[in-house]
Amino acid sequence: MKDFNEYVIRDEEFDLICKYIKIRYESKMSQRDLASKIGIAQSTIARMEKNMHSMSISNFTKLLSALGYRLEIVEKEKIND
Repeated sequence: MKDFNEYVIRDEEFDLICKYIKIRYESKMSQRDLASKIGIAQSTIARMEKNMHSMSISNFTKLLSALGYRLEIVEKEKIND
């Protein structure tokens, strides 16, 4: 049986990837263009977007930065405020 926290982490990761994909689509940037811009393989982005591969935080923050965003840590209680 999987630990409850594992489900919470997977849900949060899925939500984060969905938000990133929405940003990429709105920015009209292809996976190939984005991969080229930050120096990783397009296939790495494709696998991450299909939620088949967990990307390193370093590469994920590079993706966000290339799209004009940044990753931030926020207390759970402050999210609902």
